Amino acid sequence: MKKKIVVCDNDIEILNAFSMLLEDQDTIVITVANSLVLIEVLDSIVADILFLDIHMPARNGNQVLRDLRSSPKHDKLPVIVISGHIDGRSISVECGADGFLAKPLDLSDVENYIRRFVYES
Repeated sequence: MKKKIVVCDNDIEILNAFSMLLEDQDTIVITVANSLVLIEVLDSIVADILFLDIHMPARNGNQVLRDLRSSPKHDKLPVIVISGHIDGRSISVECGADGFLAKPLDLSDVENYIRRFVYES
């Protein structure tokens, strides 16, 4: 069965980069540009990992992550926070993220998180 990787970011270039990086692997990449619909998307699938931007216009990723961590359905979902802001790492720790990636993204770090949380867990 193909692994489901969800990416939530308001930057279309980031969403496209994830799709291109992972298109040839045994994965399904689900991209979400609007954080307001992310929980609805996650409720409709069984995701294996979520890459979540912190600073988004509709609803901040830290608010979304807190909701995920308080939900029995999603509290175990591995969440990797992605951010280009200086406070991104500290916010990710405060909210209970499983990892952090600074923008611009290093694609080998993306692959390492996927390997660690999706294939080795």
